[in-house]
Amino acid sequence: MRIEDICRKIVELGERKGADQVEGFVVDGKMLNAYWEAGGGGTITSNQWIGIGVKIAIGKRIGYVSGIYRGDESLENIVSTGIKIARVSPPDKNFESLPEPRSIGGVVEDIFDEDLANIEPQSLWDHVKEIVEESERREVRVMRGLLRANIFEFHVMNSLGVDFHHKGTNVFAHFLAKKGMGEGVVKRYSTSLKGIDWREAGKELYEKTTVASEAKPFKGNVKLEVIIEPMELAEMLLAILAAVNGENINKRRSPWIGKIGQKVASEKLTIIDDGRMRGGIRSALADDEGVPTTRKPIIEKGVLRTYLYDYYNAKIAGAEPMGNGFRRGARTIENMHRWSAGAAPSNVEIVAGNKSVDEMIHETEKGLFIRKFAAPYVDFMTGNFGLEIRNAILIENGDKKLSIKHALLIGNIYEMINNIIEIGRERKLIEIMLLPAMKFGGLQVVGT
Repeated sequence: MRIEDICRKIVELGERKGADQVEGFVVDGKMLNAYWEAGGGGTITSNQWIGIGVKIAIGKRIGYVSGIYRGDESLENIVSTGIKIARVSPPDKNFESLPEPRSIGGVVEDIFDEDLANIEPQSLWDHVKEIVEESERREVRVMRGLLRANIFEFHVMNSLGVDFHHKGTNVFAHFLAKKGMGEGVVKRYSTSLKGIDWREAGKELYEKTTVASEAKPFKGNVKLEVIIEPMELAEMLLAILAAVNGENINKRRSPWIGKIGQKVASEKLTIIDDGRMRGGIRSALADDEGVPTTRKPIIEKGVLRTYLYDYYNAKIAGAEPMGNGFRRGARTIENMHRWSAGAAPSNVEIVAGNKSVDEMIHETEKGLFIRKFAAPYVDFMTGNFGLEIRNAILIENGDKKLSIKHALLIGNIYEMINNIIEIGRERKLIEIMLLPAMKFGGLQVVGT
């Protein structure tokens, strides 16, 4: 049965069983995994499923249930469970309705790779070997790796008339190598296999691991200019995306409440949310609720321009729905049917600057180029962070000097984005973010 027909049955069953409004979300997903282990061992797995998510509204009582489609009987049970959950749930005073249908048009490029959709699982191994062969030199060994391919299509339909279908593919790669006590990591994201230069990824893994193996413990307590590469910076900037999340705004748990139109960052910084970005991991004509996606600035030349709302939170805030209701992850799609859509960014693009990383290093009198943190977590409410540096290079008079480890980078993300010295030119896709390296002033580095 086609997934749109399953959606239609969900809506019909829900209304027949007493629901006032019904939403059906059905995903036909396939996930291929190639796992590498040190010494050349590894496994390949392939999973395929049809996942179902059902939202039921009875008055202001809401029920959500999910499951795996195994025929009409499973569908009947899932919808019946959703009805029971809705009837015993407390009323949600903020609920108005499910999304209403809107005109959806346009074209989104490079979001579905036909070759990837038809690939044999064993073929993934060739790309794994490309990374490993390029990186395993001079005592560098790849300890573990994962190459994952997600192929999916979903359909969302509700009793108000929303009816949207989407097909997508994406690739996630994560490899870790060691040399002595040094550790290197590379990650890659794309909507196609040909969107990744596998040899270049292996070369980067070798270079990072080699530099990390030469790192010495850092001593001292100084303030430095700091360049942070995209892979680590992307995770730090998740704090900013949490600050503009519509649910956080409505629940009064963001430091940027009431700051639309105010300066929150350096005028060098422009961040765009683009639901139709070419080759974007979350790109589609509509979001996972069937609301048309849009392109809008989050921060424009340092000024906060918008919060990001799904349909439910937009209605609470009295804002226009903007297509930011998502279930899809950037690394896996296996759980996307298990919860209803929530407020989230689509694809985040940081407008590039004019300098290469080498140029930014050359212009630095005394600073640090950070390649790897242990875990780049930032408290989005306070903005504070204290991040363990695992791999970084000291810069003196524009030259790379000693590689260091065992140090903390201490600062505040909201102060940091107000003290941007330079934004890099070359950008990388890291999960849902397309961003360059960036150079910041006045960050504290504390060693032993």
